[in-house]
Parts: sequence; structure tokens; C-alpha cells
Amino acid sequence: MTQPSITSAGLLSGPDIAQRAGHDIGLIPVGAIEQHGPHMGLDTDTFLAAKFSEALAERIGGVVLPGFNYGYRSQPTSGGGELFPGTVSLRGATLSAIVSDIVYGWARHGLSRIALINGHFENTLFLVEGVNLALERGARTKVVVLNWWEQISPLQLDEIFDGAFPGWEAEHAGVVETSLVWHLDPERVRPHLISPSTASISAPPYTVLPEPPGMVDSSGVLRTAHGSSPELGRAMFEVAVTEMATALRKEFRGDDDA
Repeated sequence: MTQPSITSAGLLSGPDIAQRAGHDIGLIPVGAIEQHGPHMGLDTDTFLAAKFSEALAERIGGVVLPGFNYGYRSQPTSGGGELFPGTVSLRGATLSAIVSDIVYGWARHGLSRIALINGHFENTLFLVEGVNLALERGARTKVVVLNWWEQISPLQLDEIFDGAFPGWEAEHAGVVETSLVWHLDPERVRPHLISPSTASISAPPYTVLPEPPGMVDSSGVLRTAHGSSPELGRAMFEVAVTEMATALRKEFRGDDDA
């Protein structure tokens, strides 16, 4: 009987890595420790990045490498900001330096195809910078940086939400993230704490530092999680995984293998 392929690098030995590095895609989940309202946990971004990575490893034949629990500073209009209890972040230079070292290290062991699966919007540019730093140091690898939310097209969202998608603006701890987590692990969502009301943001169209209090709703939810469901989460998860798998096959293996 054929044993299923191990997809978690933490369960592999050194010789296993040496054997698989030449043909496996290394998937690195990157998240954040950031408040997600009263109804979800601090590691929501990290959890989602890990789940997407695991599904992709099964789908395309890859290995999930140890990821990042912490991410770049939360911004008020995308993550609620740094003033909420439990939000703990890295400086941009720190995140980029860590990414550079990790990418360089895996490339040194022969991993020539790496994907960073990002679950935290604010991380994006610092992940790209970290990869560039690794390449400038001589890392011989190709890297794709994927934000999972960018893989679901407006048309697909329109179909999933039956024309009632609330929009990406101020989507934090809202219908999208809540539905995804609810589908993947129902125990991580506290439905009784989801407010039926819609929050608003009072942030100006410019940045003020230090971050002033009161720019977002005290709940930490930037709009609303009302209307979330595991069914919506299941549909979005499948679309996002399918689109990411297609993208990685294209970039790493060519369209003929898609």
C-alpha cells in the first residue's frame, strides 16, 4: 500500500528534504498576530495562510515549510491598527530580514521553487523586499508571493454572494474572513458575538502618526461580519485554492502541466 506523501516539512527528515527539494514547491505561510474582533482569535491571518498552504500542498504536490506567526504593523484602515489588545507586530525591516534569511536558507538546500502564501495585507511589500534581498545575496530560486484574497475575481465573488458581496473596503474580521474560518474550523468562531450592526471608519485620507485613537470601531471589526456562514467560506476557499494552484502550476511547471 502506497503511503501518502508528507506535506509538512516539520515531519520530514534532512534526507527527506534533500530528496524532495529538487521537485517540490516549498509553501511558506505568512500571517500576523492581530485582533479580529470579539468573535475570532488573534492568529486568524496565520491560521488562514496555513490552511491555504496545506490545501495547496495536497493539490499541487508541495511541502509546507515552517511559516511566520507575526507580521508587519496593523494599519487602522486595513487591520484596525496597533492600539487593540493582542496585536503584536514586527517592523518592516525585521520582517524583510527574516524573509530574506529564510528564503536564502531554503534555496541553499536546493529548493528552487518557493511560494509565500500571505494572509495579512500589510505584509505584502515587505515580503517582496525580503525576497529581493535573498536574490541579491545569490539565492538560486524562483519565488511567487500570493495574497489569497487577490485570487478571487469580482465575477466569482458576485456568483458566491449572489450579487451581494459587501466589498473589500474595510474587510477585516468581516464576512469574508469570518466565513472562511467558520468553514475551516467552526470552533474558532463565536457566532453569538457577531454584531448585526455595520461599523464605520473615521480615518482621514492621509496618515497620522502616532496613530490617534478612535479611528475604527471599538469592536475591531471594520465593517460587519453579519451574514457570515460556513457555506460562503467553503465556496471562497475552493475558488481561492483552485486559482492559486493554477497560478503556481503556471509559474513553476508551465501551462502544459496545469
